[in-house]
Amino acid sequence: MLQWYSLCLNNTIKPAAGLVAMFKLSIILAATLFLTLGAFKLYYDKSEAEKEMLATQLQQAMNNQLLLENSIAKQNQQITEQLNKEKETQQQIASLTEKNNEAQLEVNRLKNTFAKHDLNMLSMAKPKLIERIINRGTAKVGKELETLTEPNQFDEEIITDNVNTN
Repeated sequence: MLQWYSLCLNNTIKPAAGLVAMFKLSIILAATLFLTLGAFKLYYDKSEAEKEMLATQLQQAMNNQLLLENSIAKQNQQITEQLNKEKETQQQIASLTEKNNEAQLEVNRLKNTFAKHDLNMLSMAKPKLIERIINRGTAKVGKELETLTEPNQFDEEIITDNVNTN
């Protein structure tokens, strides 16, 4: 400052020119300050918008995760139920296979019995006896066939209703 004052006294620098230079420097510094503040405001607004966008994405991801967990739990429950139904079906198939084997044994036994006897001669000699035997056998087979082919035999609701009514 002292140099400036001494230059002003020597008339080498006019005091008005120094003031003008200082005023220009102040304007440049003020403009730089406003530009810096404007840039900071833009940066701050952009950062806030990014934070809001990330918060929205995070909330969406949390909602999706919850939906996915619920879906997985529901599918696991359905798989368990399906496996249980499959076990029941396998047990029913095993039971029916066993009954089929028993029926095949009975058929084979009857074939052997009929093979031993000459039914033509017996039916001519004693037709009433043969008729009675065939009628009883036909009735027995008919009842067994009805039991085996009962469409509701494996329905739990009907079994439960029958137990409750008895």
